Amino acid sequence: MLSLNDAIQLIRQGRKEEARQALEPLLRAEPGNVTAWFWYVETCSTLEKRIQVLEVCLKMNPDNAQVMQALQTLRNKQPSQPAFTPPSVQPPKPAISQPFQPSSSSSAGYGEKSKSPVYFDDTPVYSPIASNAAQGKSTGEKKKPWEEDTNAYVDTSMLSKPKPAAKSYAFFDAWIKVLTTMDIESYESVLDDPEAGAGRAFEWVTYAGIISGLIFPFSILVNPQFTQLKDMPEFNKLFGGMGTMVLVGILALVMIVLIPILSVISLAISAGIQNLLAGLFGGKGNYGRTVYALAAYAAPITILTATLGIIPLVGQCFSSIVGIYNIILNVRALRAAHSITILQALGVIFAPALLLFIFMCVIFLSIGLPGLSKLK
Repeated sequence: MLSLNDAIQLIRQGRKEEARQALEPLLRAEPGNVTAWFWYVETCSTLEKRIQVLEVCLKMNPDNAQVMQALQTLRNKQPSQPAFTPPSVQPPKPAISQPFQPSSSSSAGYGEKSKSPVYFDDTPVYSPIASNAAQGKSTGEKKKPWEEDTNAYVDTSMLSKPKPAAKSYAFFDAWIKVLTTMDIESYESVLDDPEAGAGRAFEWVTYAGIISGLIFPFSILVNPQFTQLKDMPEFNKLFGGMGTMVLVGILALVMIVLIPILSVISLAISAGIQNLLAGLFGGKGNYGRTVYALAAYAAPITILTATLGIIPLVGQCFSSIVGIYNIILNVRALRAAHSITILQALGVIFAPALLLFIFMCVIFLSIGLPGLSKLK
């Protein structure tokens, strides 16, 4: 069974029929899930069906203020039946009085019915609601509130706000957006990219690892300890007159292979752990969404950290600030990927470290206790 988050993604992609099929078993299992009911309303094509679904939702969730407000809003949008106003009728002109002349014709008039003009048509006015009710009675079948209505209807109520088509971001647009915007909606728009996925996430961190591998040797060159190393006779004897250039070349070749591999492995493991913990904390995302959310900030941060490493002292100070901001970005990534709170996201991030600390304490105590008993 698809999750609520999967159904929401289908609705945003315009696949309402598939979303309806995904939401119906969810609503049967969780009739008190008001959020699922509201998203189900999005799949209805007519105002009448939307109202019917919300009425069922209100029965399942009585006295829910949010449902009552939404239902009242939709009912107010129903077209009101115009009051019937009879047409104006001119009174008949009085007949000209004539002296009574009894005749055979006048006596015959008593046997005929007096004819009067017809001012109103007794033909009943057609009512779509009555017609639909009559059709329901004639077939003997009662439609369910969630059945599809074939009538084309465009609703602008608060429950059917037009959803913009998912935007496709270039890598630099996605990176800048997640690094510079603070609202979760912007981060979610990056995750809703049609090209988003685990493959693209691993591609990003691979390229970032290659760039970092090329930058890393230059951070060695600006290190004060390297100056002492290259003045040593053993260094010159090992690398010759081109010792510095040879060392930089060797480090670059090693790092452009090693760093991308380690980056991909690290991302895969951390995304798996955080996706599992986020699910335990009530998250609605999946592994692909999690790994893409983490890679969207991890790739540019990796390049930025490597670049700052070239700058002596100042770069190290900024690297500390970037490390703190890295945690903030991780929180935002989890919130956007799993629709969880800040505290839940912090729990996901720090839970592994806490569990590891507890595990190490248990190991330390289990090893240390026998020694303590001998001392006694």
